[in-house]
Amino acid sequence: MTTPQAAPAPHETYATRFSFRPVALGRRGMVATANPLATLAGLRMFARGGNAVDALVAAAAAIGVAEPYMSGLAGCGVLVLTRPGHRPQVLNFLGRAPAGTSRERLHGANHTSGPLSVAVPGNLAGWARVLADHGTLPLGDVLEPAAELAEAGPPLTPFDRQMFDEHLTHLDAEAVRTYLHGGRTPAVGAPLAQPNLAATFRRIGREGIQTVYGGPFGDGIVAALGGVMTRHDLEAYPERLGWDDPLTTTYRDVEVFAPAPPSSALQVIQTLNGMGGWNVGALEHLGPDHLAVIAEAARAARLDTHRHIGDPDVGAVPVERLMSAARTEALRAEMRARLDAPRRPVAVAGGSDAGGGASTTHLAAMDSSGLAVNVTQSLGNGFGSGIVVPGTGICLNNALHWTSTDPGHPNVVQPGKRHEWPVAPVQLFRGGKLWGTVGTPGSYGILVTTVQVLANLIDFGLNVQDAIGAPRFRWLDEAIDPLPADKLRIESRVPEATRRALAARGYGLEVMGPWSMRVGGVQAIIRDQATGWLMGGADPRRNGYAMGW
Repeated sequence: MTTPQAAPAPHETYATRFSFRPVALGRRGMVATANPLATLAGLRMFARGGNAVDALVAAAAAIGVAEPYMSGLAGCGVLVLTRPGHRPQVLNFLGRAPAGTSRERLHGANHTSGPLSVAVPGNLAGWARVLADHGTLPLGDVLEPAAELAEAGPPLTPFDRQMFDEHLTHLDAEAVRTYLHGGRTPAVGAPLAQPNLAATFRRIGREGIQTVYGGPFGDGIVAALGGVMTRHDLEAYPERLGWDDPLTTTYRDVEVFAPAPPSSALQVIQTLNGMGGWNVGALEHLGPDHLAVIAEAARAARLDTHRHIGDPDVGAVPVERLMSAARTEALRAEMRARLDAPRRPVAVAGGSDAGGGASTTHLAAMDSSGLAVNVTQSLGNGFGSGIVVPGTGICLNNALHWTSTDPGHPNVVQPGKRHEWPVAPVQLFRGGKLWGTVGTPGSYGILVTTVQVLANLIDFGLNVQDAIGAPRFRWLDEAIDPLPADKLRIESRVPEATRRALAARGYGLEVMGPWSMRVGGVQAIIRDQATGWLMGGADPRRNGYAMGW
């Protein structure tokens, strides 16, 4: 007599608690981006027989068309890639300060917008490098969906309109012509055609990235910046890119891989190390203890980010010491001191989801072979520097806003130096095998948003869409904010009892809307290691959408 076998647990294909959409499923491939039109651009590569890298690059180019305020070919970024049967590798294509910059020149000058804010563009070189090393399709084919989208014009969404309205004041005349309709934000639903950008993508596809890195488009960049950047700055950039090993830690039974400096992803690693001293999964989900442990770990680790992270090619970054058992125990001691000490209760303040700031995007792709790649890329602030190179549709970043003019700071600006940036795409292994990818935009909020999603996945066992949709918080700890941080921005969906308890413990709270883009816009993919099914999630706080193939 055969012993009956228990039925396998069904896939949880719906978001049960925190979202309005199901988990996306795919067998051959999965793409998750901040806009469904960019996700479709990636799926087109799978339909052509391409792999996850082809899909990722197509989506990365297209998202800069659909969200021109967030990223673009003249932005900067970092990606993590895992080949089947291998450990992850990192490609860092953050911008380098051009030859015409110096601490003295930027000190007291506007380097938030305009010519002094622009770093050497990294995104196009990064896309081309990962495609050449691990893709299967030609660059022109992979850029064509972005060109078609720019030609037709993606329709403006309500979220897009909000972003436009927040970031118009620093646009130059060419940017106004490129993005506005009659000098105003386009109406919701109006197509945002960018014919010059479409032609630029197609010429790059025919002639290669040297058209930007030293060719005619590069000459246009040099002219638009008045000589702050040189042709040599551009020509030298692609050859300096290379693959690096990630940082890694083990949290519970999951290996977490994150980019090394000058990315600030070390803070994610340190935060998880700090949290490892508590059984977070045994705490009430979204209760005050759960949120306070994560908040205190992130607050303590943020100070190390501020004090130490810079370009390791220019100055030593004490990574081993910051990840050591001794530093982890010191972080935990700082956490315990604040978690256990009585503090004066504070009033809960109302907040707002308005206000501009950093504009970044995250996207990911994975295929059935086990190839996975995710990237966080950005123009910096909305529309970057506000400069569009005449006749090209190329919007330039303002990455130098994130540099320092303090001669003693590790992120002090210097020609040829990469800037520190809080971009932190992570990949996850379980049992020594690829399990998933997670990433988000959100400036320094990235570093605590990512950890909250990881805790939802690992400690609380939420499905990928619920892990993204669950309410979140972030510290007010931008580069311009005083540190250590003393106020949390928190979504109103966090239970009222939790918010009252946190305020009673002395946490300053600024309550935002229920679905605030100020706490990021996460995209993630999880691979079922037993069946091979791919499960995608995307953030409803923005225009995020995941689709499987």
